[in-house]
This record gives sequence, structure tokens and C-alpha cells, in this order.
Amino acid sequence: MRTWGAVLAVEAVLLAAGAVTIALIVASPFSSSSAEDEDLVLSGAAPGARAFEVTIRDKTPSPTPSPVPTPDSLRCGPTVDGAYMANTQIVSYYGNPYASQMGILGELDPATLVAEVTAHAATYDSLNGPLAARPALHIVYGTAQAGPGPEGLYLQYVDDATMREYIDLACDNGLLVFVDLQIGRSDVETEVRKVLDYLKFPNVHLALDPEFAMAPGEVPGQRIGTIDAQDVNDAQSVVEGLIEEHGLSDKIIVVHQFLEKMVTRPELIRDYPRVRLVIDMDGFGPAAIKRVKYGWFAEPAEYAGIKLFFKHDPDLMSEADVLALGPNVIIYQ
Repeated sequence: MRTWGAVLAVEAVLLAAGAVTIALIVASPFSSSSAEDEDLVLSGAAPGARAFEVTIRDKTPSPTPSPVPTPDSLRCGPTVDGAYMANTQIVSYYGNPYASQMGILGELDPATLVAEVTAHAATYDSLNGPLAARPALHIVYGTAQAGPGPEGLYLQYVDDATMREYIDLACDNGLLVFVDLQIGRSDVETEVRKVLDYLKFPNVHLALDPEFAMAPGEVPGQRIGTIDAQDVNDAQSVVEGLIEEHGLSDKIIVVHQFLEKMVTRPELIRDYPRVRLVIDMDGFGPAAIKRVKYGWFAEPAEYAGIKLFFKHDPDLMSEADVLALGPNVIIYQ
């Protein structure tokens, strides 16, 4: 694992949610910044924000996924290893099935979503020379909440039937799936263990969002969260143990980051041979700033990712601009 440089970074879309309501923070030129936002403004984020809400269906507060058999890997498309990562760019559409404001995944019905991300990956494939391009779905499974919920974790989960629908559809169409965890007041290892049945699918991988990992007494959305190198190592260890126990192919773990403090002691992150660790340069803002931050966060990592925002990047980077950076994983929210 190479060392990550010291950085300032720009904020992504801040999410906080109640039991049946998701409150989104979006850029607005009509509101002012607080002291809490100072580092975001310095990094090029919008100078203020406003909140709005979207009502969603209440779902089971505690996830109880049914046992998931490992399907034939050929049905789900090629599996992941080091050679695959070196020769393939992943193009992923991000969001939550219950809330269109969280990203494109929730804006489209599942069949249309698969068609559009597949077409977008084909565009990259036509531009990226000898590399292949693989479409993917990036599902926010555990979403941060403004209220504690029955378990006091400040999380709301996508129900098992919905997860199975998206995973099965992705498998049938050769797509990868990333299961994204926002942590809340839980801890990384506990949340990872909740999704191990999904990770038994050869095309299903993991993502961690430190932004909403809260210390005791803190509420998601009121400050930027953090995880430690040990949390990343714990996630890798649990996933590698699953791989070895069930004879699975390698797994990708994406870690979102847009502030240095979001991942503490990064020099202590270990290399796990069966885990492909991606640092995703998250956050919306001007393309010039995204390029700089990509160099700070993603480029020094084992594998690099970048997130782009269809509705919040003021000058959305073209596919050619993105390819000039050379990311392994490209996420659109």
C-alpha cells in the first residue's frame, strides 16, 4: 500500500435521514457557510447549502438477508483478480433504490438502469484503448439517518428482497454490484458482517463511506465522519476470510474519501492478497479541483477511483477527461 498525501477536499452530497425521510444537503447559492464548512469552501465546494426531504417507504430497521447461494460465476460475468483489475475499468451508477435524490440508481427503474449503465460503459470501452469496461451498480445498503432508529445505529437498510432483485438482475446481465455501507453509530466490522451473504455472489463487492461513520454522541450529517486504518483492515480481513472459506474469487473494497481526516493513520492500512482496495476520490465540485484531489487521494492508492455527479458537478468531466486520469473505478451519482 502506497502512502496517501495530506489533503483538503471538497464535500460530497451530505445525507441524513429519518425513519421514513431522507434529508439531502445540496449546493445552493442562497445560503451561507458555517464555520463547520470552512474546509469545504476552501476546497471549492459550494459556499452554502440548503436541505430538502423526500419521503420513502419505511423498511425493516435491522437487515436479515436470506441465505444467498453462490451462482455460477460464468452467468455473472468474469470474476475479479489482479489481472482483471489491470485490464478493466469499472463504470458504476450509484444511489439508493428508495430515493432518487441520492443518485441515478434511484432515479431509474432497474431494467432502464442496467441498460443505461451498460451503454455508458460501452462509451468508455470505445475510448479507453486496450482496456475493457465493465458496468456496475453501486447500491447504498445502509443509509445514514438523522434519528437513532430502534437499534440506535442511525441507519436504515435496503430490504433483502430489493437487494436480491438488483443482484439477480446484475448477475443476469454481467454487471458488478457494490454494496455501500455508511456505518452510522455502528462499526465497520459489524456492518460488513451484515452483508456477507450478498458478498458470496462472485459479482458482488463492498464499499465503505467514512463520511457517515459517527463517534458516540454524534449524528450523521452534522459533521464529517471518520474511520481508522484498523477499520479498513478489519473489513479486508473479514472479506478475505469469506473468500477463503467459500472458495470465492477476489473482492473489491471501495473506500470513499474527500477529507484527509476521513481515514486516519492510512500508513497502517495493510495489503490483503485477495482484496483489491480502491480509494475513491469522492465529492462534487469543479473539474480542476477534482483533478487535484484525485492526485492527492486516489492516485497513490493500490487502485484508484473517482466519483462524478451528474447534477452537482458544475462542469461535469467528459469521458475523455476522466480517462486522462486513469482510474480503475468510475462512479456516477
